[in-house]
Amino acid sequence: MLMRFVMRLLAFVVVILAAFWFSVRNGSELVNVVLPFLRIRAPLPLVVFACILGGMGLSGLLAWRAELRARRLASRAASARLAFEPPAASESPAASEPPAPPGPSSPSERSEPSPLL
Repeated sequence: MLMRFVMRLLAFVVVILAAFWFSVRNGSELVNVVLPFLRIRAPLPLVVFACILGGMGLSGLLAWRAELRARRLASRAASARLAFEPPAASESPAASEPPAPPGPSSPSERSEPSPLL
């Protein structure tokens, strides 16, 4: 466990040093970013950093959207399952023993696939 932490920390340090080296080497390079209604002249490291942050933000937004869609689908499946369940039978006071739970070999119970898969 300690070795895995050290390796991850070392990889993180190498990535940070590579980014610092890139910034120092290309800090004086100016690039033109041409957008449909806008032209930006900015340093290359700033443009690369903005692209990385934009990609991370877009990935996070898409993951959040997929998570909401999966939750909505699971909620719909749960409500549909509840709508088709038979109503609970009222127990008579004469029955003192609770019914035994069905065993794993119970043929009457049907398993349904998860709506998230």
